[in-house]
Amino acid sequence: MRKFSYLFIMMIFMLLLAAGCGSKKEAEPASTNTDEPKQQVTSEGEKEAAEEKEEEKPADLSSGLEEVSIALQELQGNVDTVPQNADQLKTTGKKVEEKWDAIEEQVEEKYPDDYKNIEDSLYPLIDETKKDKPDAEKMTPLIKDTLEKINAFKGKVSSAS
Repeated sequence: MRKFSYLFIMMIFMLLLAAGCGSKKEAEPASTNTDEPKQQVTSEGEKEAAEEKEEEKPADLSSGLEEVSIALQELQGNVDTVPQNADQLKTTGKKVEEKWDAIEEQVEEKYPDDYKNIEDSLYPLIDETKKDKPDAEKMTPLIKDTLEKINAFKGKVSSAS
């Protein structure tokens, strides 16, 4: 009886193993030599796309700076009209942070001095918007200072390209 149980368990195990291996082969087709040129074309296409992206960075940076500027103006509008609405200020502050994060790496790589200058006022502003009760009086000069820096930097970037 013991041999029969052992044999039965081994047969079930082998059946499951074979079924598992069989389903994987169906999900992933076997690679052939025809797949390799496609991968090479893809990698060449990716290289071209990366080169085009490098060439477009100044335009992306300019538009990104414009988006940051617009988000800052929106935050200033909210501070002016609804300074007591913490949720609104937090939401707009998060938008400013997201827009800056989209271009932050480019600015840091190409313009490290300007990057530090902008972040000296931008990060205290973002930190203030994350508080439970953001202080509109503290935010107003930070927004003004950051907007001036962003606009001056926008001019520098557009004249460089």
